[in-house]
Amino acid sequence: MQFMTKEEVRQACPVAFEKAPTNPNLSEQYQHADTETIIDDLAQLGWFPTKAMMRKRRKSNTIFSKHMVVFANPDIKITGSDEVYPQLLVTNSHDGFNAFKFHVGLFRTICSNGLVVSTEDFAQFKVPHKGYTFDQLREVVTQVVEALPEKVTVMNKMQERILTKEEQHDLALQAILLRSGISAGSTKHDLEVDQNALNEILEPIRREDRGDDLWRVFNRVQESMVDGGFTASLRPGKKARKIRSIASFEKDLKVNQELFNYASAMVA
Repeated sequence: MQFMTKEEVRQACPVAFEKAPTNPNLSEQYQHADTETIIDDLAQLGWFPTKAMMRKRRKSNTIFSKHMVVFANPDIKITGSDEVYPQLLVTNSHDGFNAFKFHVGLFRTICSNGLVVSTEDFAQFKVPHKGYTFDQLREVVTQVVEALPEKVTVMNKMQERILTKEEQHDLALQAILLRSGISAGSTKHDLEVDQNALNEILEPIRREDRGDDLWRVFNRVQESMVDGGFTASLRPGKKARKIRSIASFEKDLKVNQELFNYASAMVA
């Protein structure tokens, strides 16, 4: 687990350090809370940045750009067959109209990809800019830590659930649908997926990922969706091509959340 200094975060995501938006539509009562404040306050609680990114814009003024900083606590990890660190993924924009959003993730050290946990009972948290306080942030972190045993239970159930070949192919297929912008389980689409593409997605990259349990199969599929590298067509009627990695952190979040929801439902 590698942590970033504030200067490294600034280089990767300079908009996070903007001190005040210049939006003329904001009320005089608006209280700006910049992302740097969150970085400093989370450090007091033992959480430090591991990744930072921002939405790319063609216009020169990016002060309002949506951005995300990912945090982890070196003293909080889940040990077992895998070493997993809980993560806080903080998204923000300095347009004066959005709250800080905290998504919860799990970082699996052997594959360097973070999956986003998003279930109905463990949804994203929001902290509004207006009236932001350190106590609010501490409450969010407390809720995240208190809910970790439940997430460990889900992971254990996924490790115990052995998938048939058909179920593995279905999970890979649903992942392609999600990557294409189609809801998982949807039958109203014209996307044709080659069997070779499914096999490519399911192929283990490393020894630790070999196995037919849901946890390992899910991680193989999730890594393929994030990093690309498999050959498929993501649009009806289009020729199959080598799929690139997801460039947008917003799409990454969306695909991760929906794929985890679909996979975790398979343990029921």
